[in-house]
Amino acid sequence: MAEERIQEQQAVAEKSVQVTEQNPSETQQEKRPNAFAFGGILLGGWAALMIVFTLIAVVAMSVVGMVAG
Repeated sequence: MAEERIQEQQAVAEKSVQVTEQNPSETQQEKRPNAFAFGGILLGGWAALMIVFTLIAVVAMSVVGMVAG
């Protein structure tokens, strides 16, 4: 009975040590994301989408030109 209580106390102590060890690392990881990186991703995605749409339009116009020509 006493051994079980000691083991439970040790387990609780180990968990509290783990929690206190994780808290500093979590606060370091919770930095705000870089706004310029996010803007760059959005701008790059938009530019890639515009290039794809332009290529589709070029192919469509070429097909229409061949059919009508």
